[in-house]
Amino acid sequence: MKKLLLLLCLPVIATIGCNGGTSKNIPKNPESEDVAKAERENSPSQYIEKSLYSNSMLQSRTVSVYLPRNYSQSNTYPVIYAEDGLVVATGRYKELLDSLIDGGIIEPVIVATSYENKDIIPGFRMAYRNAEYVEAIARENPQLTQIYNNHLNYFVYEFIPYIENNYSVVKKRDGRIYYGTSNSADFGLTLSFRMPDLFGEYWCFSPVYSQLWNYGRLAMPTRYFIDRGSEEEKGDMKIYFSNLVDFLRNSGGDVTEWTFNGGHDRSKWREDFIKMLVTRFPAK
Repeated sequence: MKKLLLLLCLPVIATIGCNGGTSKNIPKNPESEDVAKAERENSPSQYIEKSLYSNSMLQSRTVSVYLPRNYSQSNTYPVIYAEDGLVVATGRYKELLDSLIDGGIIEPVIVATSYENKDIIPGFRMAYRNAEYVEAIARENPQLTQIYNNHLNYFVYEFIPYIENNYSVVKKRDGRIYYGTSNSADFGLTLSFRMPDLFGEYWCFSPVYSQLWNYGRLAMPTRYFIDRGSEEEKGDMKIYFSNLVDFLRNSGGDVTEWTFNGGHDRSKWREDFIKMLVTRFPAK
């Protein structure tokens, strides 16, 4: 407990059937210099950034993967897939994971992230990340809908297979976790209905704009962990969060939800990410 309290005080430094299968078009290079370096005896942890070209979006997107100390291709690791990769990078999640794993608090895990596109969409007063992540916004215009669907196809059929082809991660639904915050949290919630066999568990912190009401019951058992700040629950937003949680439960979801003291705050999401890691992957 003392270790956990200390960690919480650290400074603020994410279908149509995707069951872990791989695509012939996804680059596979398990003998790459990065992986070979990581497998050396007593190797340090790594935070590797790569540029991945997407045929779906017709552009390159920065992706990253955190590999724990002494990573080995002979082991299979649980994996957390995160959108809004800049939250992970700027929040110094590598140092956080190193502290938890090296301190014997959690088991080794891999975290794979895809970075958002902050560029403004020509002809619109919004960034690509808004249309890519939030289906409610994407519905407003056919061009935005296409941007959303292109990104969804990239995430499901290109990004996840790239990670599974190149790193030793669990390739089953129950071994994958989705982590998203704010807009990318909404993307995860929608993904759980549109691609039910992809993830069994979603950590969605301060989700915004969710409009899932046209979806029916969940096709598969799904767990949700949803937080939001007390400052976010004011006025209509209090009703929004209540309705969202009720909808997920009425749709068959297993929802754990809580309110933290604060607003739309990356440092609070980081603290709750720690709590989830400690709860989900306690060291044996």
